Amino acid sequence: MIQIIRSALFTVIMTVATCLWVIPCIIARLFPYPICFAIVSSWCTFNVTCARIICGIRYEITGLENIPDQPCVIMSNHQSTWETLAYPSIFPTLTWVIKKELLFVPFFGWGIASTQPIALNRQQGKRALKQLVKDGREKLQLGRYILIFPEGTRIPYGEERPLKAGGFMLAKQAKVNILPVAHDSGRLWPRRGFLKTPGTIHLTIGPVINTSDITSDQCRQRYAQWLKTAVREIEDNLHS
Repeated sequence: MIQIIRSALFTVIMTVATCLWVIPCIIARLFPYPICFAIVSSWCTFNVTCARIICGIRYEITGLENIPDQPCVIMSNHQSTWETLAYPSIFPTLTWVIKKELLFVPFFGWGIASTQPIALNRQQGKRALKQLVKDGREKLQLGRYILIFPEGTRIPYGEERPLKAGGFMLAKQAKVNILPVAHDSGRLWPRRGFLKTPGTIHLTIGPVINTSDITSDQCRQRYAQWLKTAVREIEDNLHS
């Protein structure tokens, strides 16, 4: 019962915060991007903090020293809403790659639009891929890191899906490295789940994958292998 009450309270607070933050987020579009991103990030940080205080969801990070000083493509598995909210306060100023339909979600979509995301229509296939590479290179040249969830959508904890090629092609063509990230957020904050379970999310940031001497497909294979190993290590540590 306590878990239900906490989860319900968090949902209400997050919903209200989203409605209140959207106005400053829209106004922030009139200012330079770092200011706009900071305002949107403050909404993300507020919700992560509420999840910790109300629902007891904490997190631990391993590998912060692996974050490079130069912009790169951040590749992460995707299990819940938690990582979308947590990453802006963990990584340098970034740009999300999102599904275009998210921009039309009331309040949330209006706010996320202020961060100038790369919004793709996945129904367009090759055209969407070209847009990702073109827009991604432009954002990287502006000094922004690119955050991509190569699985394409949130995956239930413990499951695997094939990785989409677009982000790896972007990294290769833009001549930047890939920063691999893994976590187990779906264990405590399930995909499409209402109940939040108290505990600690484990986040691992690996050494960058140098893309200079390998193909984009080899980049994908290396990340896939790293991700599988990192996820297994997180699970082993839980049971040790």
